[in-house]
Parts: sequence; structure tokens; C-alpha cells
Amino acid sequence: MATTQGAALDRKKLMADPIMVTTIVVLITFLTLFILYPLAILLVDSLCGDGGGVSLSVFRRVLAMPTFRHAITNTLKVGFAVGVFSTLIGLLFAYVEVYVRLPGAASALFRMVSMLPVVSPPFVLSLSMIMLFGRSGLITRFLLGVYDNNVYGYWGIVIVQTLTFFPVCYMMLKGLLKNIDPSLEEAARDMGAGRWRVFTDVTFPLLLPGLGNAFLVTFIESIADFANPMIIGGSYDTLATTIYLQITGAMDKVGAAAMAVVLLCITLAMFAVQKYYLESKTAATLTGKASRARMLIEDRSVTVPLTVLCSLGALFVIVMYICVPIGALFPTWG
Repeated sequence: MATTQGAALDRKKLMADPIMVTTIVVLITFLTLFILYPLAILLVDSLCGDGGGVSLSVFRRVLAMPTFRHAITNTLKVGFAVGVFSTLIGLLFAYVEVYVRLPGAASALFRMVSMLPVVSPPFVLSLSMIMLFGRSGLITRFLLGVYDNNVYGYWGIVIVQTLTFFPVCYMMLKGLLKNIDPSLEEAARDMGAGRWRVFTDVTFPLLLPGLGNAFLVTFIESIADFANPMIIGGSYDTLATTIYLQITGAMDKVGAAAMAVVLLCITLAMFAVQKYYLESKTAATLTGKASRARMLIEDRSVTVPLTVLCSLGALFVIVMYICVPIGALFPTWG
């Protein structure tokens, strides 16, 4: 009874606020027109495309295509590699920022590099990769004298997508590392454990759900990416580029719709795992705030190798971004 009265009171409060009601109506309209309606059209085209009635004939035809099977295999391979590499690089930058004492300039540089791919267009790194490591690349051809280098394909996509999506992992893991109570790690240190033992036995188990969370988010971003595989993929087709070519090349709209539904099902499955399994594990493992400030690592045996690794990664990203405006000043690159 009390629950029913509380719900009725909440409804009265909501209806008494015209700004809130208007906002909710606008949001529902926006979601319906630009998300639910396109998805409904996609499902209708894929289920009623060939014969006019509801059937799975379009899906059977698409699944029998060698190009589709090849593309979905390539997509999963790229997504897995990008998820692993992005998580590792994001963990490196997040760990250095949270645990290691750095000079102010180095810390600001690492933060800027970690956030730069988030605010830049997605295809900038692909263009830079071609300009630096392509057949007429500044590094491969003019510095190393390599004329038969092929940057297009699997590794080109993996490198570019890793640099594009690792900031997502960095932001997620940075928050998790800050929430770890330093007293747990210091207790292990007081019992005689080395820094590597503390990381593997204390820090890493607490981070494990978050690492899985970051991996799945990056995996979803990678398999849904279109711009980078289209520019630097070459003949290495992914599912996103195959859908586009199925429309523009084969003029098969219903086949492309069925492929898009398959891609949507993969991303929804990964999202469900991330949302309802790993996120709950993360919330159960890392809760509350740290009891006090963390004592930053100043040991040179730890700070120097980590700083060198982050500096190499930061230098590579900076060179990639400097290459584009410099290349725009020349009529012909190379």
C-alpha cells in the first residue's frame, strides 16, 4: 500500500513539473525517430526482403556468402587484437599516472596524449599511418629505404584502432586504480612482497573485472568501426566495410541489412556481458573511496622503464598527429 501511494505521489510530482515532462517527451521522440525507427526498418528489410513474407531466407543467403564469412572472421580477429592491445596500453598509462611520481611536464604530456585520439576525427591516424609507413612513407621509403612495404591490411587496422581506442581503456582503468585502497598494497609490502608480487597478487586481481570491462568496450568499438578499415584496410575486409560495399557495389540493400543485424547481434551480446556480468563484478569488488592518499612510487627501477615505455608511445602518437598538418602543406607527399 505504501509503495503504491509513493508511486502515485512521484507521478504527481512529475506531472507538476512541465520542464521535466517536456524533456522526457523530447527524448522519447528523439530516440524513437533516430534509433528505434531505423532499427525497425533494418529488421523489416532483413526479414521480409527476398520473398515479401517473414522468413530467414535473406540470412541464409548472406551466411552462405564466402565474402561474409571471411569478413566476420576478419572482424573478430581484429576486434580481439585491438581489445587486448588497447587494454594493455590503457593500463600502462593509467598505472603510470596513478602510481608513479612523474615530473609535472611528463604527467601533463601523458594525459594529453591519452586524450588526444578521443577528440580527433577517427580517420586522422589512418592517414598518418599511410603517410609515414606506406609505399611512399616518410619513414619506410625515405629513412629506411623500404620500397615494398604494405601498411594496408590486418596490422595496419590493428595499430590504428589501438591508438584510436586505448584512451577509452585509459579513462576506465584510471578510475578503478584510484578507487583501490592503498592500505591493501602497503600491507603486502610490509609483509615482504616486492612490487611485482604486489601488483600480481593484490592490484591485478582487483583490476581483473575492470580489465574485462575495458576489453569488451574496446572490442565493440573496434568491430563497429568503419572509417579506419575503409581507409587502411585495403583488401582486408571487415564486416562494416562489407556492409557498405554490399549496398554500393552489389546493390543488395536487404543483404546489407541482414549483415548489419548480425553485427548488431554481436555487439549487443558483448554489451550484455559487459553490462550485466562484468559491471556487477566490478561494483562488488571496488567500492567506496580510498582511506588515504597513495604513496607514489619513486624507485628508479620502476619509474624509469615505465616512463620510457609511455614516452615512446606518446612520441609515436605525437608524430602521427604532426604528420597530417605538415603533409597538408605539400602538393604531393613524397
